[in-house]
Amino acid sequence: MTGPARNSAATRPKASDGGSETTGHWAADAKAGLPLIEAIAVARAATAELTGLPVDGIAGSAPDPASGGWRITIEVIESAARMGENDLLAAYEVGLGPEGGLVGFDRARRYRREDKEDRT
Repeated sequence: MTGPARNSAATRPKASDGGSETTGHWAADAKAGLPLIEAIAVARAATAELTGLPVDGIAGSAPDPASGGWRITIEVIESAARMGENDLLAAYEVGLGPEGGLVGFDRARRYRREDKEDRT
């Protein structure tokens, strides 16, 4: 059983074919070959695999001019709270190249969930 076809460069209609390279809010950046929605999926999977920790959410994304790809910030739960909602979280910066290859992976910071909004 196979899932739906991914919107990769191989399956995306090309502008020269009368189609569009990008659609909606999940459009590819002019310099990035990989659409943002796919970059987020790749970054989530890479973070979960490399850390072995559950992904809590996506904290941010931006085109990366240095690599021509994306920088995605992924939050993971490093240690679940025993009671309440004071989990220990970590934010990882995932760098992806234009075709979705991993080009960087760094833990940017650790913090308690209650301190999440106090970013400086």
